[in-house]
Amino acid sequence: MSDIILFRGRPGVGKTTISDQLSSQLHIPIIRKDDFYDVIAGYHDDHEQRNKVSYGILFRLLESNKKMNGSFILDFPFNQEEDMNRFSNWLKEHNYDLKSVLCICSNEKIWAERFNVRCINPKPNQLITDFLELKKYYVDLSIKPFEGELVVDTIDKLETIMNKITNYINRV
Repeated sequence: MSDIILFRGRPGVGKTTISDQLSSQLHIPIIRKDDFYDVIAGYHDDHEQRNKVSYGILFRLLESNKKMNGSFILDFPFNQEEDMNRFSNWLKEHNYDLKSVLCICSNEKIWAERFNVRCINPKPNQLITDFLELKKYYVDLSIKPFEGELVVDTIDKLETIMNKITNYINRV
């Protein structure tokens, strides 16, 4: 069985920073939605279509590699409960073991500062570069964790977060 370590959460909470750190620690490749999205943005203007293609590529990559018995780190937001349920069920059907980490940022001031950095040179996937705009778009910034999902607060020190994630991965 192959392991999927998923980092999900709202934009700017720190999924990429944490997934980069875990990848370098465990030498596991990362598959990022933003990497697909940014390339697709050069060919297609519609945001919804870019997202659909990005998620479609993810499923195809996992389908192609399901017999490898390897691990992957995924940096995909999966903000919608319905999408997360569908993905979790798909992984079970394809013999993947999901270890999901929900990344949150409980301090809005820190989160807003991250957006101030992001707005300097945003990538195509970073459609929202202002924290107030983010709040307006999502209305509710919270995401309900799934049963058994690890929740990490990115205001904690990276070392503390990594210890929690490592313990979670080894335990589950």
